Amino acid sequence: MNDLLLIACGAGLRDGLNPCMFMGCALFIIHGLWLKQRFLSLAGSPVVFALVYFLGILFFNFTFGQLFILNKVFILTAQVAYLLLSVWVFVWGALFLKDWFLLSRGVVLAQPADGKKLSWPQGIIIWLVTVVLAAALSALATLWPVNKYMLLLGNMAVLRGQWQTGLPLLISYALVGMWPLWLVWAFLSVKNLRLSWLKIVCASVFFTASSCVMLLFK
Repeated sequence: MNDLLLIACGAGLRDGLNPCMFMGCALFIIHGLWLKQRFLSLAGSPVVFALVYFLGILFFNFTFGQLFILNKVFILTAQVAYLLLSVWVFVWGALFLKDWFLLSRGVVLAQPADGKKLSWPQGIIIWLVTVVLAAALSALATLWPVNKYMLLLGNMAVLRGQWQTGLPLLISYALVGMWPLWLVWAFLSVKNLRLSWLKIVCASVFFTASSCVMLLFK
């Protein structure tokens, strides 16, 4: 069991370097900034995004998502969606890079005002947007085949009646596989973070997410 756990964690570390995860990190950043720039504050919204993304990886990619990975229509649709997303995040990356350049030249950038509490309708809308974004990214993640060991463990036809053994390994894989998102979250949580550092790291994440899409068309 310990050997299987090491395999699951190792596969998660490797598979964390994929286009889907970096695109998820980019949308995670956009989501948080969108709330802030609209003078909104919603406690727990990063938690919701990460939780839905994790559950999407766990339940979508290891169940009926495996049926879609060989479907040509799904693959083509997902590739088009990814291409559009890559252009979008590239533009955002260029904007972050521009802000970093201005900050390095001593230009003071205007900061969003302090947030105010959301009304219930606004809160519900933002939560739904979070869920849709995270679920869509986890669905697109079927384009990036996971480790063969994980596919074997996720196949209930192989481990029929042994889900209690395979599920902890799949959970470990999904949690470890999200390590880029955990790093971005930890960085954004640092208090008194220099704005120039924030801009250049965000630009790096967005440019990486955009360039990773090329892996899907090789």
